Amino acid sequence: MRLLLENVRVCAADGAAKRTLLAVDRFTLASGERLGLRGASGSGKTTFLKAISGILRPEGSVLWDDTDLSRLSEAERDAWRGANVGFLFQDFRLFDGLNALENVLLPVTFTRAVTDADRRRGVELLESFGVRPQTEASRLSRGEMQRTALVRVLLQSPAVILADEPTASLDKSNARAVMAALTEAAEQLRSTLIVVTHDPEMLATLPRTASIEEGRLKEAP
Repeated sequence: MRLLLENVRVCAADGAAKRTLLAVDRFTLASGERLGLRGASGSGKTTFLKAISGILRPEGSVLWDDTDLSRLSEAERDAWRGANVGFLFQDFRLFDGLNALENVLLPVTFTRAVTDADRRRGVELLESFGVRPQTEASRLSRGEMQRTALVRVLLQSPAVILADEPTASLDKSNARAVMAALTEAAEQLRSTLIVVTHDPEMLATLPRTASIEEGRLKEAP
C-alpha cells in the first residue's frame, strides 16, 4: 500500500497561539517499502504514526493508495485502520489474564468471530517463534511477550505495519530476532513497514531512513 502525504499539519493549542507538532510538505513511500524513522523524544514521531494511521485527522492529505484518511469520519478511519494496519508497540499491550494464543486472537474478536483456521494459524505462528500458546502472558519472558505481540500483528496479514520502538526494552539478542522476524514478515506479506527506533543497528537493516526534528520530517541523504 502506497503512502502519500501532502501539506500535512498537526497543531495544538499553546495558550492563545498554536504550536505545530508535525509539518510535512510532501512525502511518499512506495507500496511494500521499508522505512526507519528516528528522532528525539517529543520530536513528533508518535504524532506522525497517529496521523498516517488515522488516529488523528491532520490538516492536509494522508493518502494510502486511493483512500484519503483526512476525508474520512472517525468511524470510517477506525474501520480502515482495523482492516489495513498492524501496530507493534514497545510495551507489548498484552493482557495478563489471557494466554498467548488468546492475546493473539483478541483483535480478531473486535471485527468478527474467531475461526478454527485463525486458531490453527495463531498456534503455528506462536510455535514458530518459540512461544507456547497456552502460557499466560504474565509468565512470558520479555522476549516472548514481544514475539507474541508480533504474532498478533502478523495474524492480521496487514497491508501496513507500524512499529513504535519495538525492541526498546529487549536485550540485543531478542531485539535482533524481533527485527529479523519483522522485516521478513513484511517482505513475505508485501506490507509497507515503518519502524520508529533509536537503535542504529536496527536502522542499518532498513533500506530507507528519515528523521523527525521539531515536527519536521527529513529524509536521510
